[in-house]
Amino acid sequence: MRLLTRDENDRLILETVDSDSPPAYAILSHTWHEDNRQEVSFQDMARGGAAGKLGYVKIQFCARQAAADGLRYFWVDTCCIDKSSNSELTEAINSMFRWYRQAARCYVYLSDVSRGLRSVWEPVKGSP
Repeated sequence: MRLLTRDENDRLILETVDSDSPPAYAILSHTWHEDNRQEVSFQDMARGGAAGKLGYVKIQFCARQAAADGLRYFWVDTCCIDKSSNSELTEAINSMFRWYRQAARCYVYLSDVSRGLRSVWEPVKGSP
């Protein structure tokens, strides 16, 4: 399992962790951009070309919210899974329910909802 974190220079990097005993992390549930090429992929993160894509906004959102919640790590499917590897993609699909269940927090990013409808972050009632 790969998680995103910040390095000593405050850059977002991918770090491989043991999926059976990962550190506390947040996970992002989101809508995909209608042009999938605008989503940040594993390859974009590895090459350093992530910031130029529209999908980077939701990764930044997740990074900020995780930091605000005291979490060093977070997971976003678009860039934490190497979809060019069939075996890794299959493993991720089979593990996804567990990864969501294990997450300390789950954030929802709906790019098609206007910010004006809700300008203040409100945790879901009953969540920790």
